[in-house]
Amino acid sequence: MRAAFLVLAAALSNAAAADDPAGWLLQVSGAARQANYQGVVVYRDARMMEVLRVVHRNQGGRVQERLTSLTGRPRDILHEGDRVSCAVADQPVEAAGGIPRSLFPAMSAQTLSEAAQHYEFRDLGEARVAGRPCRGVVMEPRDEFRYGYEVCADRATAVPLRVTLRDARGQTVEQLMFTEVAFPAEIADAAFTLPPGATPAPGEPAQVSTAAATWQLAQLPPGFRVVLRSHQPAVDGGIVEHVLLSDGLSSVSVFGAERPAGRMFSGFSHMGAMNAYGRAIGAYHVTVVGEVPQSTVRLIGDGFQPREQ
Repeated sequence: MRAAFLVLAAALSNAAAADDPAGWLLQVSGAARQANYQGVVVYRDARMMEVLRVVHRNQGGRVQERLTSLTGRPRDILHEGDRVSCAVADQPVEAAGGIPRSLFPAMSAQTLSEAAQHYEFRDLGEARVAGRPCRGVVMEPRDEFRYGYEVCADRATAVPLRVTLRDARGQTVEQLMFTEVAFPAEIADAAFTLPPGATPAPGEPAQVSTAAATWQLAQLPPGFRVVLRSHQPAVDGGIVEHVLLSDGLSSVSVFGAERPAGRMFSGFSHMGAMNAYGRAIGAYHVTVVGEVPQSTVRLIGDGFQPREQ
């Protein structure tokens, strides 16, 4: 298996040099995090549309990104590594949904090689976005358990200027698209200063725990595997186990805990490409959340069981 991976990784490296779809995706993923850029982005899903100002810079390895809503209630979100700060006018911080986490998922030769088993990469040719020449690539899923990605990235910088998620019918689930963009050599510190009242966003990543797994995954969609398990205190004083799953491109979070008194989320919910599924299992409760189809979160949630003590 290791030898096969090394061969595939080498092939991907050579592919990048040849500027094939897989190599272009690696460049796009790196540029989305390492380049300096700023502009206006339109975000839309089946229910809503947002217009956002994006400012992103990499200064000596320190990566910062600020997203400011230009429509609806004023909202500001600043990403710096794993830290997130929010300034939301006239509403709780938790209501700052609808603003994307990032332009494009992080990829490496390893994650791309994993994803290649479950997605077909194809070149879409040339296009124009925000008045700039772009090259398009599609990542088409080989089954119904994940969304397809279409990426159109700037020819000169490889920064993704349009990213579209599509379902199994080819319908748009979510799209991010620049309407204007610039690539300044330097961006001032003031661009990342949030207005007074900004607070850390809830739900920052928990510290990884060495506690034994208390839940087991009886069924997973093909290609998904556990990449992280962590434990964190629950609001009611119990312990929540978080299991992060990935197929190399898409990711799903699963949360299991003893069920507290009162009403718990049950059934399905969605916002854009994000689907959630909750269910009670005796004295326990599980929630599954991810940018994957509804059938995927249900399959995972229905197979998530407390481990017998």
